[in-house]
Amino acid sequence: MQMSNSPVDELAQIKNSIAELRAREHALETRFVQLRNSGPFSGFAGELVIEQTAHEVFDIAKLPDTVLNDPRFYSLRQVTSVRIEPHEETNSHALFAQVTRELPCPASPHS
Repeated sequence: MQMSNSPVDELAQIKNSIAELRAREHALETRFVQLRNSGPFSGFAGELVIEQTAHEVFDIAKLPDTVLNDPRFYSLRQVTSVRIEPHEETNSHALFAQVTRELPCPASPHS
């Protein structure tokens, strides 16, 4: 099998590697949280710290319908996304991660 040198393929491979690393990170963090009472946990890089914090959040569900349905309280936000859509003949599960990241849009001259 010949590997492509295309920047699109390189980006797809990078996104796939990042997705695999994030999944592994999540699995490790979940396990440490489950075992938090059996710590401390140390490694060559340092000590693992598990910390829980709380903060207030704005609960939009508690707003009255008169506010939720009023168009004056809405604004338009543009989002630029970059994703890889595999060709139909490609084994998409092996080569491409389905990762989409929001990127800031360039300022519109009409803003």
